[in-house]
Amino acid sequence: MYYLIYLSSSVKPMNHDQLSTLLQQCRDNNQKNGITGMLLYQNGTFMQMLEGDKQVILDLYDDIRKDDRHTGIHKVLAGDIEERNFEDWSMGFFNMDKAGDLPKYRDYIEENLALRSFEADSQDAYEFMIMFNKINE
Repeated sequence: MYYLIYLSSSVKPMNHDQLSTLLQQCRDNNQKNGITGMLLYQNGTFMQMLEGDKQVILDLYDDIRKDDRHTGIHKVLAGDIEERNFEDWSMGFFNMDKAGDLPKYRDYIEENLALRSFEADSQDAYEFMIMFNKINE
């Protein structure tokens, strides 16, 4: 099993309906390809964790990098994992603009999802993503 976490910026801000449409497209495509994961959105920035077969994830990431709906795409962390973190979700979603207070990650939320938030220790990005699975248990 392989995972990949990336950050990107939306070319233009997305409203609720646009986010819902994007999320449904992700879920449909991921289900067909055996991919699970989590998508976060905050103020025009996306952070996504994808899990699945390594080649499928790498091919999807290549497609994402060619997608003209976002820019500034940067891989934060990738590697092998023993089991899925989001096995029940073809694509979980959390709108950080409505996050409220998550004490351990307050600094990341206040600073917005940004590469600089995870530069010192990219493992924080992994822990940050899987935290959303635990919130919804």
